[in-house]
Amino acid sequence: MYYPEDVIRDVRERTDIVNLVSGYVSLQKKGSNYFGCCPFHNEKTPSFSVNTKEQFFYCFGCHKGGNVITFLMEMENLTFPEAIKELADRAGVTLPEAELSPEEKRRIEARTRLYDMNREAARFFYYQLAKTEGGAHARAYLKERGVTDAYAKRFGLGYAPIGSASLYRYLSAKGYTTEEMEKARLVSVRGNRVYDYFFNRLMFPIFNTAGQTIAFGGRVMGQGEPKYLNSPETEVFNKRRNLYAMQLAKKSHRKEALMVEGYMDVLSLHQAGFDNAVASLGTALTQEQALLIKRYYNDVVLIYDSDRAGTQAARRGIPILEQAGLKVRVLRVPGAKDPDEFLKQNPPEAFQALIDQAMNPIDFEMRVLEEENDTQTADGRVLTVNGMAERLAEIESDLERQIHVQDTAEKLKVDPALLAKKVEEVRRTTGLLERRQNGRTRQEEQGLRTDARMQLLGVMIHRQDLIPLLERFISQEDLKGPEGAQDLYAAVAESLFHHQAEHTEVQKADLISLADRPEDQEKIAHLVQMQLPEERDDLEKLLTETVRAVKRRALEERLARLSAEENATAEDLRSMQDIIYERKSLETLRIQLPGSGGQQPEGGTVL
Repeated sequence: MYYPEDVIRDVRERTDIVNLVSGYVSLQKKGSNYFGCCPFHNEKTPSFSVNTKEQFFYCFGCHKGGNVITFLMEMENLTFPEAIKELADRAGVTLPEAELSPEEKRRIEARTRLYDMNREAARFFYYQLAKTEGGAHARAYLKERGVTDAYAKRFGLGYAPIGSASLYRYLSAKGYTTEEMEKARLVSVRGNRVYDYFFNRLMFPIFNTAGQTIAFGGRVMGQGEPKYLNSPETEVFNKRRNLYAMQLAKKSHRKEALMVEGYMDVLSLHQAGFDNAVASLGTALTQEQALLIKRYYNDVVLIYDSDRAGTQAARRGIPILEQAGLKVRVLRVPGAKDPDEFLKQNPPEAFQALIDQAMNPIDFEMRVLEEENDTQTADGRVLTVNGMAERLAEIESDLERQIHVQDTAEKLKVDPALLAKKVEEVRRTTGLLERRQNGRTRQEEQGLRTDARMQLLGVMIHRQDLIPLLERFISQEDLKGPEGAQDLYAAVAESLFHHQAEHTEVQKADLISLADRPEDQEKIAHLVQMQLPEERDDLEKLLTETVRAVKRRALEERLARLSAEENATAEDLRSMQDIIYERKSLETLRIQLPGSGGQQPEGGTVL
């Protein structure tokens, strides 16, 4: 889909990147930029930066970067046109009619048919549950579990019949092809036969936050494995990025989200009036899911099963939620294995009282450690204290950490000074480990920067005043990248040279928009984020070395092409001699910035 460049720039410039990113990441201002934990990889120390002046983001840890458009594309799994439309609607910009490329038309139509097909499948399953004799045992199961007809309808529950191709025949009659159904993971093809992916299961449609049906979960009726089966991922369904019932929970007026494990827990809670309950989709809690919660809530209560697996899941989930900027509490349901079981035995008011008494993560960790270790013995107490020291060391705030150290020492009956000393020891050890990890990261970053083309393009982006001088001997052709990246490097160089010729400055966020592929956007973002040497001598040295390397590579490639000619002409031979001479002259090249003193060596070039 093609929108005029000025329209795209207008949409981008009317979108405050800090406001947009803050909907997904907790940001803190440091200097002129904002920092937070990266939403694209797990980390404890914030390395994700947002540049308000240039309107782009960059992560120093995973090197992912881009502008407001690419950020929304990544976070919401949108196409470029979809992201532009979303941002335009938010900014109040009226978009002109856009021209669709054949490939974009195909992709948009395919996605639309996926959504429509999933909706038709949900209707089919609902009818089978509500209206057919075959769905009687599924209706009986729901009645036994206390699910009312009203809430079965509200959640769109259904039943996948025992017949091996019932849904296939229904969707075929609606005009959908076998290939489309297979891409939606609604059927599977084995040889010449087609089978429904779900059969003899109570069906739970999964919706995105816009209310579109994107996938299904199914609980087997009777005997069979697995007990719960979820749709495989498709073009419109990514289980890491979605939560069950979030399309309903986002409308709740309650102050905190309730994060539970299963579909039935969500149903029971909503039916009891807790319409802020959501669940993950058969996976451990992910960073993307935590960020999704953060879009609608600031607080979250983890309510996992009270068994060992549920306890460990809560321990893993707490730091993920905290890194997303959420205030976390943990609820362990007494006398029941999960909320569904508790609500069958107690009124909603009793469950609300449990929520009000939910533990903070530090108290929860202490409770778990005391259960794991026999604190009546010296060894058990030592293990508990050491475990708490490791947990307390993770608290970033000095004040908060000090308060928890004092409180924990009192509860464990140990000297607060000794516990504080142990915590600082852990922090120092962790700091050393982080420095080693960051060292590897810097090493990887240095590896990226050793590419002379990228370095020179980075200089040209940050010092566009030097482009006319560099252009004397560096061409767009010289700055082409390796195979697979040639268009990217050339596009950046072309944009820089073009704007220089027009006496205008390239906006860094515009450069990111030159790339379509996420990996290319990251490369450009890396260039945009690149830091130049502050000292004049260092910058002159960088320019000299990169220009030499870029020019030498370009000359060697030209020489290789001429050498490969089977019938070289006299002109080819003269060109080869010129290249060899020019390559040798690079050895004496030294670049000087305007205003530099000193004599220029023979064969050198002064900038």
